[in-house]
Amino acid sequence: MYASSLIGYLVIHMANDQAEQLRLRILQGKNEERCAQIVGIASGKGGVGKSVFCVNFSLALGEIGKKVLIIDLDVGMGNVEQLMGKSAQLNIVDAIVNEVNFQNALVNVTSNVSFIAGGTGLSSLFHLDHGHLSFFIEQLSLIKRDYDFIIFDFGAGASDDMFHFMLAVNRLILITTPEPPAMADSYSLIKMVYAMKKNLDISCVVNQTFGRKEGWATWQRLSSVSERFLGASPSWLASLHRDNDLLMSVRNQIPCMLNRPQAKYSVEMRILTRAFLAQCGEQVARRHQSSFGDKVRKYLKLTRRDEE
Repeated sequence: MYASSLIGYLVIHMANDQAEQLRLRILQGKNEERCAQIVGIASGKGGVGKSVFCVNFSLALGEIGKKVLIIDLDVGMGNVEQLMGKSAQLNIVDAIVNEVNFQNALVNVTSNVSFIAGGTGLSSLFHLDHGHLSFFIEQLSLIKRDYDFIIFDFGAGASDDMFHFMLAVNRLILITTPEPPAMADSYSLIKMVYAMKKNLDISCVVNQTFGRKEGWATWQRLSSVSERFLGASPSWLASLHRDNDLLMSVRNQIPCMLNRPQAKYSVEMRILTRAFLAQCGEQVARRHQSSFGDKVRKYLKLTRRDEE
């Protein structure tokens, strides 16, 4: 009798223990449902349509249910605010310098897409002291579970103010055009990045093309030179045609994805977005995002050391 009671107790205890472990796993799974992947949008030079791409790419992600936050890091010369046609009460400098919760700096564009403005006519942001940098990283960690993607819109090139952030993203999307100066500056940016982090995932978008063949040929030239001299090259993502509907949308300060949803540019952006999701995979964020702050500090130390 005692033995059967003991066995019964152990069975019930084990069942309860398994149920508790299952409950904890379910709760842990819920906490990990969303952990934003950080994607950088970069270009070797200005005038290639980087911020226009950033805005419409984010809206295309939002259109298929992804929660997206754009942080405009082209500080002092940011134009995400203007391209969205939305006014921001606070910009990223206001938030960091005054230690304002990033949630209070958000501007909602759609139910899935928001942004934090970079501001215009401001002094450089990223000559930050330790406290400001820590606040930025802390705020980012607080909001990362609210989004699927946090997108950094970097300024053109790779200035000292942003380079350590560029190296710390999960994936970098490089925007270029078929023009030789744009390709040359893109190669220079790739060279700088690979010199510090050879394994960073870089995807290439060739913008403002007259056809897909032109875009593909541009990427092949850039890729072959990078592979030959750097030992690595960015992966192909897509090309985007020149489109008058896009130009009109920029002038009207309404993103093409919203203003001209059936335009060629908008259709191509949807195709590009799905290719991007297939390329980067859904598990990347859970694997890398928790170490973003550590990576920023690591590359900040490395880049500053190179300057000494």
